[in-house]
Amino acid sequence: MPVNPPPPERPLWRALPSGLSARMALILLAGLLVAQGVSLWLQWGERSAVVMQARGQNFVDQIVRTIRVLEATAPQQRVTTLPALQDSDVSVALVPDSQVSQIEPRGAIGSLIAQRLGSGRQVRHVGPAGGGPLGDAAQRSFDVRLADGQWTRITVHSGPGSGAPALSNRLIVQLVLTLAVVMAVVMLAVRQATRPLQQLAQAADTLGHDLDAPPLPELGSLETRRAAQAFNRMQTRIQRLVSERARALAAVSHDLRTPLTRLRLRTELIDDAPLREQMGADLQAMATMIDTTLGYLRALQTNEVLRPIDINALLESMTDDARVLGRSIQIQGQALQPYNGRLSALRRALQNLIDNAFKHGGSAGIRVDDSATALMLTVEDQGPGIPVHEMGRVTEPYYRIDPSRSQSGDGVGLGLSIVRDIALMHGGELLLANRATGGLAATLSLPRR
Repeated sequence: MPVNPPPPERPLWRALPSGLSARMALILLAGLLVAQGVSLWLQWGERSAVVMQARGQNFVDQIVRTIRVLEATAPQQRVTTLPALQDSDVSVALVPDSQVSQIEPRGAIGSLIAQRLGSGRQVRHVGPAGGGPLGDAAQRSFDVRLADGQWTRITVHSGPGSGAPALSNRLIVQLVLTLAVVMAVVMLAVRQATRPLQQLAQAADTLGHDLDAPPLPELGSLETRRAAQAFNRMQTRIQRLVSERARALAAVSHDLRTPLTRLRLRTELIDDAPLREQMGADLQAMATMIDTTLGYLRALQTNEVLRPIDINALLESMTDDARVLGRSIQIQGQALQPYNGRLSALRRALQNLIDNAFKHGGSAGIRVDDSATALMLTVEDQGPGIPVHEMGRVTEPYYRIDPSRSQSGDGVGLGLSIVRDIALMHGGELLLANRATGGLAATLSLPRR
């Protein structure tokens, strides 16, 4: 039995947030944490060195005080003086020569004792060879020879917590407050730095729906101002091109209709009836193609202003118009609130879907699904549907699957193209799917912003 291979591991960098501001904040905060950690490590090392040195100096002071007291005491009275020198931190004992350690200490213990007493003393380390650094001497015992030759063993006992010093609560609070303040500053700085990019993305999205949107403010850093200037120049060029195309469409519409009208009049003068009818049909087909093409190009215009549209009233008026033509349309569901869009364009898109449903399916029904994020208007028919491999092409301009799909064989293949462009004009999309019970479901998906 084949075993499915495990799914590929997701790269670590893909686990980061997708937003630029979030990624920049994480990178800066990671660098900040590393810097704070290194700083804390350096402070800890320096603090430990200072504390250990202070402990070593304290240990030397205790040894020197003990030696001075014992050397100031008569030899026969030293035994009675020893209890007065004992405490929880220091133990003092007189040792015979036979029990004196033979280990020479390493480090600065001997020289420090000599420096403090004004003359040298013989010092032996009690324990493992060495003696370690001065800071470690606080946990060791040493045999010291007094000026009269008597050996004494001095031990300094280390209490709990005598290792590396702990950080004080005040220092911890200061570090936390510093980190919090720097994090807040980093977040504000990143947000301020990425705000122009967010405005640029929002303006680009708005431009796709409204060419007359206000230009971007040319503020901020040099790079931000250049990007805003380039975007505004692009918007101006697009507006000029669309305006020129609108004027060209008006001119073409007028110039083409005039010769077609003259041809129709001249056709009426032809005596041959079959020829006259054929030429009239050709002229009508040409007029239909011209009107459809011009209508498609006009649908791409975005000069119509956005306004709240009562979708329920719009659908009711369209069903009333269909009823006059002998068509029956059932509506399921309703819009929860008005939709901010272009009324003429939406009416045209819905009318194209309804006409296609009756032309290819013999019937039409409308289903409305509304939510806080999207308005879905679905026109359903009971026709043969669309082959799956043709779904991606039927919205292309001038593309028709087959003349047999149309009962009358008319049309130039622009209906669904117009619907798709109107959907894109509103930031939405046209979704086509074959129904399980037969027929096609064409959904106009319109986002609510």
